[in-house]
Amino acid sequence: MKVKGTFAEPPKKVKLPPRKPTSEEQRANNLAPVEFSRESASVGNWIPLFRKELAEMNSGKVGRPYSFCDSMIVWIVSLQTLIKGTYRTAAGLAAAILEGHGMKAPSYSRLFERSAEMLDRMLSENGETYIIRAGSNVIGRPRNVGIDSSGFNLSNTCLWRKEKWGTGPKRRGWLKLHVLSDVDTGEVIAFAVTDKNTGDSPLMIPLLDAAVAAGHRIGTVYADGAYSSAENFDHVCGRLGTRFVTSFKVNTKPVNGGSRYRGEATRLWCSMPYAEWVEKSGYGRRWKSECGFSDVKRLFGESIHAFTMKGAVRKLLMKTETFSRYKEQRAILLSGCLASS
Repeated sequence: MKVKGTFAEPPKKVKLPPRKPTSEEQRANNLAPVEFSRESASVGNWIPLFRKELAEMNSGKVGRPYSFCDSMIVWIVSLQTLIKGTYRTAAGLAAAILEGHGMKAPSYSRLFERSAEMLDRMLSENGETYIIRAGSNVIGRPRNVGIDSSGFNLSNTCLWRKEKWGTGPKRRGWLKLHVLSDVDTGEVIAFAVTDKNTGDSPLMIPLLDAAVAAGHRIGTVYADGAYSSAENFDHVCGRLGTRFVTSFKVNTKPVNGGSRYRGEATRLWCSMPYAEWVEKSGYGRRWKSECGFSDVKRLFGESIHAFTMKGAVRKLLMKTETFSRYKEQRAILLSGCLASS
């Protein structure tokens, strides 16, 4: 007698072809880089904000007034991320744009100091173990979210040197980026930066809590088997009162394992073959949470060039913040495409 169930019938590894994007998705994919770059470089839209913020910063200030506001520094560093440039190239580009509007631009050394100071405030606010940031892109509907992580290379990789001379830069390890994203639009809801030795599962609860604290409403949570702990089930299903869809090991048994919510999920997992379980549970949507990492590395690169670890963390923070704004722009375009179709 053949026993059915995922725990007794290991899933066959069949690689399915990727789903082709719909016409609306393809249009949004094509327009998003153009519109996001245009919005980022259109300093005319930013100048009123710069002047207003600078006036507020200098209101009542004793001594030498500020010359550059935080929003200007954010704008310049975002341009730097877009062009994958250095502080010097970003400062030169900003000077060429701002001087045409009668505003002074910071030197590259001042730009570095101010951006480091601004990003270090983010680090000090979130402690030294890891950095948690929640997106401000709050909307009315509940977000169906996926969570995953990926590594970013700290070595300034040069494959040609390795190919021709058999040498290359020293390996400096990796930073890990943990992202809670909207599986419907790809938007970044919350993210964390950690060292490479930090596991995935312990970051689920802090990321969800950060998202909820920022005002996001959480719908279904999708994750791979690395997040299938009893603690995560109790938090998602019990405290947040929402649905948690995750896979389990092939030899998982239909027992509670410390959580009745986890027990219900394992019993469903063990009651049917894998393909049926994927269809019934909706687990087939989880892969969308991995697409964001492909996008951010394709747009802004996988390697992080910085001399210090703190500098590398700053670079990854700005890369992710800029990517988050890009995904928000794509979501706006996608909703417009769907509305007009």
